[in-house]
Amino acid sequence: MHGLLLFTALLTMALLVYGLYQLNQRVMRLEAKKRQIASEKAAKASASAPPQANKSVDIFHDLEGEELFYAMTGDVHQELEFSEDARKRFELVIRKHLLEVLEKAKNGERSLDSETMIRTLRGPVRSWLPQDVVSSLLIQGGLLATDPKDEGAMASIRSTIDRLYLQLGYQSPDDVLGLADQTADSPEESADEPKRPPGADGFM
Repeated sequence: MHGLLLFTALLTMALLVYGLYQLNQRVMRLEAKKRQIASEKAAKASASAPPQANKSVDIFHDLEGEELFYAMTGDVHQELEFSEDARKRFELVIRKHLLEVLEKAKNGERSLDSETMIRTLRGPVRSWLPQDVVSSLLIQGGLLATDPKDEGAMASIRSTIDRLYLQLGYQSPDDVLGLADQTADSPEESADEPKRPPGADGFM
């Protein structure tokens, strides 16, 4: 009698262990299937997503605005090295920012933030200029818009930009007020941004 009870208990325990093992295997298979389905969905979503435009900030070590400006001058993040391509593109951004300030001066703006978003073919870049540069360009640009032959305003604009370029370690453009003709640093950029004739911005 006792032997029968013992055998029944052992058999019951064996069946219970086997059932738990089978249940565990089933759960593991379900989890693996779920992970496979999730992975396939992620792969399909990645394949169907439109390619993202290259961001200019990538070559700038993810810096932008004032921090990028002073990194370029060497005042901060001295441990970082900027490639020649990064230096050229930053100079392009600075040129466009200067032109934007002069254009707004022509339109009567008398105060602007130091920071603005500059669009380029490789994506937008948050640009920053010292406030004294922005203020000087607004004042002298306004005078030049009123009188395109104002030599004093021209000289002041040239001097302001010369100091800015010197601070950044660039050579100043030969024709400061003709920056609109030099807004590209590559044939690709030039193709999408055609040159305008002198005086198109109202400063010549």
